[in-house]
Amino acid sequence: MVNGVYDYLIIGQGVAGSVLAMTLHEQGKSVCIVDSPKPNTSSRVAAGIMNPVTGKRMTLTWEADTFFPTAKSFYKRMESMADRRFLFEHPIVRIFSSIGEQNDWSGKWTDEKYKNFITTGALDSPMFEGVSAPYGSMAVTGGGRVDTNAFLDFVRLYFESLGQFAESEIELEDIQPSSQGISWQNVSAANVVYCVGANAMHWGYLPFTPMKGEVLEVTSKKLDQDHIFVGGCFLCPTQQGSFYAGATYDWRNTNLEKTEKARVEILDKVSKFTSSPLQIKEHRVGIRPAVKDRRPLLGRHPSKNNQYLFSGLGSKGVSMAPSLAMQLYSHIEHGTALHAEVDIKRFDS
Repeated sequence: MVNGVYDYLIIGQGVAGSVLAMTLHEQGKSVCIVDSPKPNTSSRVAAGIMNPVTGKRMTLTWEADTFFPTAKSFYKRMESMADRRFLFEHPIVRIFSSIGEQNDWSGKWTDEKYKNFITTGALDSPMFEGVSAPYGSMAVTGGGRVDTNAFLDFVRLYFESLGQFAESEIELEDIQPSSQGISWQNVSAANVVYCVGANAMHWGYLPFTPMKGEVLEVTSKKLDQDHIFVGGCFLCPTQQGSFYAGATYDWRNTNLEKTEKARVEILDKVSKFTSSPLQIKEHRVGIRPAVKDRRPLLGRHPSKNNQYLFSGLGSKGVSMAPSLAMQLYSHIEHGTALHAEVDIKRFDS
C-alpha cells in the first residue's frame, strides 16, 4: 500500500498518465500513480505509430512541428533512463491508391509546411519486399513507432521501485479534500490529474466520443521489416519480427468484443498493397478516449480547484502527449495559458 504526501496524484497509467508522470518527475515534482487493473486499455493495444502526414487528403498532423520533435526528445530521454529502446524511427511509406491521389500529392508536396517531414514528391513504385505500389508512393520522415507496452512497463516498474505506484480502482467518493489538497486512502497530494478515458470521474459533461479500435498482430516471412506502410490501413513492424495491421474505427459498438468484421476489413485493406501471406498471431481490441472535435482535453475542473484532466488524445497519443504534458505542467505550476484548442474551457456552457 502506498502512502505519503505528494505534489501530484495521477489516476490512470496509460500513455497520457505515464508521460505526465515522467514529465513531472523530470521537473522535480513528487508523483504517486494509481492505475486500474483492467488489461484492455487503448494504450496497451495501440500500435504506437507516430505519423506526421495522415488521412485521405494527406494533411500535416495538427501542431506537427511542435509535437514530433518534442516527442522524439522525450522518448530518447526515457530510453537513456531505462537503458532500452522505446522509439523506432522507421520511415513511413504512404502508398497511393490511384493516379488521382498521386497527382494530388504531386501538386502540394512542395508546400513549405511539409518541409520537415517530406523529402521528395511522388515516388515510382518502390521495390519493398512483399509490398506493391502500382500507383506509386511518398516517403514521410520524422515519424516512427513507440513500443507503448515497453514504455508503460518501464514507467510502472520505475514508480513501483520508488514505492509510488498502486494498482486499484478508484471511485469518485474515494477522493476527499485535505489540508494538502486531496486525499486518497493513505495518500495526500496538492493536485490530482485524471488521465483516464471517457468514463472519467465527474468529467461527464465533456463530449467524449469513445472509439473502438481493433488491430491484428501478424507474421510474414517476406515483408520488408524496415518501413511502416500506410495504404488504407497501416502495416507496422515490431522488434519481435511481427507486424501490427490495422486499425479499425467504430463509434457505434464500444465494447471489447473482437469481431470477424474487423478482422476481414483489416486483411482486405492490407491485401491491396501486399501479396505476402499473413498469419494472424493475435487480435486485439481497445477503446480510444476520442473527443467530438478531435482535440485533447486538458484543464482544471470548473468547480474543483486542484483537480485536472489530461485525456482525449485519441489515436495520436504517443505523438501529442509529451508536448501536452509539459503544457499542463506549466499551466498548473506557473499559470501559463493552455492552447485554446485543448483547454476544456472551450466546452463551458
